[in-house]
Amino acid sequence: MAHADSHTRSSVAHTKILFFSHPRTRSNLFIRLLQTHPQILFNHYPLMQCFMRGPESQWPEELKEEAFKASGLTKEEGDKKHAHFTYQAALDDIEKTLAEAQEKGKFCLIKEHTAYTFDADFLRPYVDYGQRPRPAMVDHKLDVAGSVEEAELQLPSPPFPNPTVLPDRLVATMTPVIIIRHPAYVFPSWLRAAASYGASVDSPKFKIPGSLRWQRFIYDFYRAYYDKIDDEEKKGWPIVIDGDDLVEDTQGQMKNFCELVGLDESGIQYSWESAGRPTDNVKNAFIGDLKESTGVIKGLSFSRDPDLDEQVKKWTEEWDQDIAGKLREAVISSLEDYQYLRARCLQTSPDTLIMLGIRKSD
Repeated sequence: MAHADSHTRSSVAHTKILFFSHPRTRSNLFIRLLQTHPQILFNHYPLMQCFMRGPESQWPEELKEEAFKASGLTKEEGDKKHAHFTYQAALDDIEKTLAEAQEKGKFCLIKEHTAYTFDADFLRPYVDYGQRPRPAMVDHKLDVAGSVEEAELQLPSPPFPNPTVLPDRLVATMTPVIIIRHPAYVFPSWLRAAASYGASVDSPKFKIPGSLRWQRFIYDFYRAYYDKIDDEEKKGWPIVIDGDDLVEDTQGQMKNFCELVGLDESGIQYSWESAGRPTDNVKNAFIGDLKESTGVIKGLSFSRDPDLDEQVKKWTEEWDQDIAGKLREAVISSLEDYQYLRARCLQTSPDTLIMLGIRKSD
C-alpha cells in the first residue's frame, strides 16, 4: 500500500503530455480548462479519423459506410474526403506540434481516445473488427531536432510491449494522463449522445465506448514500463483523473495536476466566453453544453458509488428494459477496471500534493 507522501511535487517540467481520453468522462472539460492557459499547444484527436474513416481504417467497411452515410456521404465521397487521413500524416502532425511547442517554449498536449491508439489486431480479443492491415508508419523524428539521446530512446522489450500504433520512443518520452468516470454515468451518457447519428447499445460502435478496459490497458502498460526502468520520480504515475472529481473540486484538481507536470496553475481561467451551441447535430449532442457554458457547470447531484438497481430503473423509464439490461451488463463488466483506476486517481489534499499509487489495499 502506497502512503500519502509517495508522490511529491515534480522538479521536472513534463512538457509533452499524451492525454488518453474516453467518451463521456468529462475529457472535453479538462481540455477546455487547459485551453485557457497561454502556455499550452494542443493537437486534438489526431488518430480518430484515421481509425474510423481514413484509408487505413481499423473499422470494418460496413461501419465506415455507416459513418459516411450519417454525414450524408456515399462510400466513394467519404473515401475521397478522408483519403488524406493516413496514420503517417497523423504521426507527422503530432511530431510537428511537439516541435512547435518546443520551439516556442510551451507545453504540448496530444489528446486521443485511448482505443483509437490501438489497431484492430490488438482490439480483436475484445472487439472483432476482422482482419485489418496494421497502419504503415515511419518515425521521421520531426520533434527531436537532432537530439540523439531522445531519438534513440526505446521502450523495454517484451513482456511490456507498446500497445499503441505510435513509435516506442515517442510514447516513452511523453507524460501519460488518463481520465475515467464511473461507467454507470459514462455508458448511458454516450448512448444519449450517440443517438444523434443512429448508434445504439446493440451497435458494434458501442463496444469501444462501452468499456473502460482501454484505460486500464494504458495504465498497466505505463506502470510496468516505469517499474522496468526503475524511475524513482514516476512511482506514482501515470496521472489518473476522475471526471467527476474535476467537476466537484475543479481548482483543486487542476492545481494538483499543474503541480505534477510543472505548469503554472495561475495561467488557468475558470470561466470563459460562451461559444454557443454547435449547429452540427452530432457535435451539439457531444459538446453542446460545454460550448454554451461560461464555466464549470456544478450543482448536479450524483453519487460517487451509484446504486446500480436505481440506475437500471431510470434507464428502463428512459429507454426500455432490454436496453437497460444491456447497459447494466456493460457497467458490471467495467466496474473492476473503474475501481482499479479510481484507487489510483489524483487526489485533492488541503495540506500536501498527493498522487496515490494505490489508495487502498488490493
